[in-house]
Amino acid sequence: MLKILLALTFVVLPHTVLDQDGKDNQKTATPAAENYPLDTCAVAGKKLGSMGDPIVYVHEGRQVKFCCKGCIPSFKQNAQKYLSKVDEKIVAQQKAAYPTNKCLFSDEALGSKSKDVVVKNRLVRVCCGGCARKLMKDPAPTFKKLDEMIISKQGDSYPTKKCVVSGEDLGSMGKPVDVIVANTLVRVCCKGCVKKVTADPAAALAKLKELKKGK
Repeated sequence: MLKILLALTFVVLPHTVLDQDGKDNQKTATPAAENYPLDTCAVAGKKLGSMGDPIVYVHEGRQVKFCCKGCIPSFKQNAQKYLSKVDEKIVAQQKAAYPTNKCLFSDEALGSKSKDVVVKNRLVRVCCGGCARKLMKDPAPTFKKLDEMIISKQGDSYPTKKCVVSGEDLGSMGKPVDVIVANTLVRVCCKGCVKKVTADPAAALAKLKELKKGK
């Protein structure tokens, strides 16, 4: 019964993918870790899905989501204003799970002068502005290092033996697949489930939290 309930309650909302010109862009492929991780609209703050299918919008290579197309003009008019609010929410969401108390560039301890930087919807903590500039120049190597640290730190204490998408036992369909979502490790039973996690990271995080409570 548990497996059936889990499979039914993980719902990936249909969505439209638009680029900055408002054109349909379903081919936009974003790694799960870089997808919009919140369950609320970047402009209105409303629950995604509350006004129909969410709108996925790509702004300068960064994915955001809106509750409706009506939010797009407001975002375009003052993108930085809304992204700043999104960044604040992402820092609050991801800080507790951050896997290290050291800067990934200098290896210095993070202190009162450290900076919380959000790059492509991911929190990266650095010791100073100089390291922040290095991060912005080429974040890919840092993301890879961060992913390795997250898997290492969170893997042994992973809170469930169930796939967050299908509800199947992890390992029942071969080696489980590790996916990073909002600097959090999410394990799924197969590559097919990775696509669903990528499409709706917020739903995966919510299901993981639910499973953690019920373990």
